[in-house]
Amino acid sequence: MIRSTTSRHIAPALAVLATLFAVLLAAPSELEAQEKNVVVHIGSYNEDVQSALMGLNLASRLQDAGATVTVYLDRNAVRMAETRQPLFQYADSDLEAIVRDFVAGGGRFLVCGHCAGLAGLDEAGFREGFVLTGPEQTVPMFMEADIVISF
Repeated sequence: MIRSTTSRHIAPALAVLATLFAVLLAAPSELEAQEKNVVVHIGSYNEDVQSALMGLNLASRLQDAGATVTVYLDRNAVRMAETRQPLFQYADSDLEAIVRDFVAGGGRFLVCGHCAGLAGLDEAGFREGFVLTGPEQTVPMFMEADIVISF
C-alpha cells in the first residue's frame, strides 16, 4: 500500500519536473529576453579619464549584450564631442576606437547644450555620432531609460 501511494505521487512530480526542466532549457535567459534602454552618463573627461573610459567600456559591453545605449555627456565631458580634442590612449585602451566602434554599432552620444555652450562648442565641430541636445531630448531620454549609470 505504501509503495503504491508513493509511486502514485512520485510519477506526477517527476513529470512536472521534467516539463519544467524542458521549458527552462528552451526559454531564453532573462538577459536575452529583455531589451534594455540604458543611459550611461559621463560628466568628466580631462580631469578623470579613467571614469570616462569605464563609462565607454560599459556602454560598449551593454550594447554588445543587446541593450539600446545612449551616452549622455555633460560638464567637462562635452569636450569628448569636439573633433579638436584628442581622445586619449589610457593604459591599454584606445578611446578613439571605442567611440568609433560604439557609434558604428548604433550607439549615440547626446551632448548637453548648456555645458557645450559654456565650453564654447557647437555641433559643427562634433565627431560623428555626437548630437547637441537640450531639455526637450534629455528629459524623455532619462524618463524612458530602464537603467541609468553615472560615471
